[in-house]
Amino acid sequence: MTVWLVPTARAISWWPLVAVAALLAGASALAERTDFPVVGLLGIAAAALAAAVVAGLHDAAAALLSAVPTSLAVRRARRLLLLLPVELAASWASGLNVPLGGLVALTAAGVAVAFWAGPLAGAAVPLAWVVVARAGGFAWDQHLALVTIAAAAALWTGRNR
Repeated sequence: MTVWLVPTARAISWWPLVAVAALLAGASALAERTDFPVVGLLGIAAAALAAAVVAGLHDAAAALLSAVPTSLAVRRARRLLLLLPVELAASWASGLNVPLGGLVALTAAGVAVAFWAGPLAGAAVPLAWVVVARAGGFAWDQHLALVTIAAAAALWTGRNR
């Protein structure tokens, strides 16, 4: 049954994802007009999209809903089910060719941290990952499969939190 679909979609804060998608579309259009190389922008674009998805996991009514039989993990999984297709669509629509592996790894790492430390901490992880990597002079998109596997393991162990 999909009785949860409409209430969950209404409860999600969509503005971070919509704002990031609009900014990426604008940056893509500007880069296309000025022949600016978008390679340096791809990491920030992937991190911003991942952070927006993780920010969408914030549940303002978590304390109120803690008494209902639907667990927090199920509510977050349902939110992800709605947020992830929008993230992929925004990535595709931006025209920046954001690497899918990087987007998956950044989102998985942010979601894993969100399950353990809360959505606000989780939203900071993808951005911090890319910014620290760029500041340190190394590539942010190395070993993406290992990061995704580690994030999945952290999600699995934190699923009942």
